[in-house]
Amino acid sequence: MRKIVFSRGRPDLEWRNSEQAHGDVAEVAAALKSEPGGDISLSGSVSVVRQLLAAGLVDELHLLVHPIAVRKGMRLFDEGEPSIPLKLLMSRTFTTGVLHLVYGPDTAPPTGGYEEATATLPE
Repeated sequence: MRKIVFSRGRPDLEWRNSEQAHGDVAEVAAALKSEPGGDISLSGSVSVVRQLLAAGLVDELHLLVHPIAVRKGMRLFDEGEPSIPLKLLMSRTFTTGVLHLVYGPDTAPPTGGYEEATATLPE
């Protein structure tokens, strides 16, 4: 499997079939996506995910939600960024309380606001 590394530094590319990408993240990812050979998988980089989401290059977004409120760290979605319409494709609950949520791009943001959304919740 080919491994493309996005890094500002000069990482040790010790993994088999690994290479460092050069240039704009979204442009490199778009070029890779247009190549034959399957899907692109990404893990570990909030900044790269943000750039790919903003460029509309994400087909599936897998989120693992753990039952703990963390008050520090990087946020996947920062305040002030434009909304990205998503639709739920799959969800799975583990016995540990972890949720695996898979979202895909949606054509339009949902209408309504917080009040409309909470009105549909069970009491």
